[in-house]
Amino acid sequence: MFGQEIAPTEYDLRFRCFGFPVRVSPWFWVVSAALWWSEHLNYTLVGVSAVFLSILLHELGHAFAIRHYGGASEIVLHHLGGYATCRVNPSRFGNIVIAAAGPAAGLSLWGLLTLAIWLRPEAFFSANRLLVFFVNALLFVNGYWSLVNLLPIWPLDGGRISHQVIGRFRAFDAWELALKLSILVCSAIVAWLVLQFVQKWDGDKFLILFFGLLAFQNIQTLQVSTRGRW
Repeated sequence: MFGQEIAPTEYDLRFRCFGFPVRVSPWFWVVSAALWWSEHLNYTLVGVSAVFLSILLHELGHAFAIRHYGGASEIVLHHLGGYATCRVNPSRFGNIVIAAAGPAAGLSLWGLLTLAIWLRPEAFFSANRLLVFFVNALLFVNGYWSLVNLLPIWPLDGGRISHQVIGRFRAFDAWELALKLSILVCSAIVAWLVLQFVQKWDGDKFLILFFGLLAFQNIQTLQVSTRGRW
């Protein structure tokens, strides 16, 4: 679950998966290709395939949880991720389950792949290079990206979970506190990444931009929701 709902276009790829309608924005392919760009086209295509399967699995986790609570859902893949529309109003615990189901699906695949490699390392390391690259890409996306998605940052899944948890104890200002926590976490991550970049010249510029943008969006949302008063 990342970002607001994206309007459909005539260029979207559409299909159904386990009964859920799926829509893929053209920008999903563009951004995925940019992230996994290689001078060898086949590696780029394999990287994009790994992202596609991983994000689809993530959103299927949300969609199945929504179906469990009696709701309908459409999966949309776009830009850096995607979302599963939630047409149901479950309990606070149900909202936490729905938000956690996406990262749980990805981490489950990561665990299965890691176990398979541990049990049969010779089969993995002797496999075709493209297959090894594909598996490593799956491990990276489903492991690393899933953990990042669990950070208490809105609108990542972790931010949605923290909002529900805070609301259990501070219902009257849960939204404001969740946004402030999100801004604090984003700011700390950006500060640490910038320090790494300054000291060792190996900071991740993309992550600095990514978390910086999230912090900026959360500040804007907080100002609007509190009418400029902190």
